[in-house]
Amino acid sequence: MKNQNDLIISIVAIVLALIIMGVCIGTKREPIAPAAPEKVNLVAPALPQGDVVMANALGSTSSSGGTGGPSASGGGAINKGGRPGVSTPSAGAGGKSNMVE
Repeated sequence: MKNQNDLIISIVAIVLALIIMGVCIGTKREPIAPAAPEKVNLVAPALPQGDVVMANALGSTSSSGGTGGPSASGGGAINKGGRPGVSTPSAGAGGKSNMVE
């Protein structure tokens, strides 16, 4: 009796091992292949084409009265203690602004 029980247990163990091995092989995941690397540009960079103009003065401007400072007519922008760079118009007689919009 002892040998018959050992034979049955051995056969059941072998069959279970084969079933488990089949399940593991059948359900294994396929590895995800990463995308192909981008090709490296090995061409020497070309310098942009352009002309250099040498001058003794700044370019001309067509604005009258300067670039935001008080003009000769008394208009202009005054910063009244607010944030730096934010100007408020100065009000003349009658509460109208002298700034051109």
